[in-house]
Amino acid sequence: MKTRSLPLPERGLILLIAAALLAAGVVFYLARERPRAALRSEPIVLENVLVVLPTFHDARKVDLNTAPVEELVRLPGIGEVLAGRIVAYREAHGRFASVDELAAVSGIGPVVLEGFRELVTIEADEERAAQ
Repeated sequence: MKTRSLPLPERGLILLIAAALLAAGVVFYLARERPRAALRSEPIVLENVLVVLPTFHDARKVDLNTAPVEELVRLPGIGEVLAGRIVAYREAHGRFASVDELAAVSGIGPVVLEGFRELVTIEADEERAAQ
C-alpha cells in the first residue's frame, strides 16, 4: 500500500485546526480551575465618585457680543455668576474684539476658556448688518 502525502496547504490547515482545538482545551480547563467569584446581591456604593452627565449644545455658535446671560450659561464651565460678569464686562468695555479677550473677565482662566472656545464666536458688524 502506497501512502499519499498531503499537499502543503492541507497540512497547514490541519495544523491550524489542531492548534485551535488545543487552545480551546486549555482555555476550558483554566476556566474550570479558576474559583468563581461570590455573587453579591447588595448594591455597590461608591463614595467620592463624580458622575458627569453629557450636555448637548446647540449647533450654532454663541455670539459673545450679543448673547444674554441665559444663552451664556449653556456654555460648559459658565454659570449664572460668570455669565453675568461677561455681560457686565461687555457693557463696561464695549464689544469683544476676540475670544481671547474673555481672559480679562474675572473667573475665566485658560482652562475655562479652552472648554468653550469652539462654541463661541465674535460676529463682525458687517456680518450683523447683512442679516
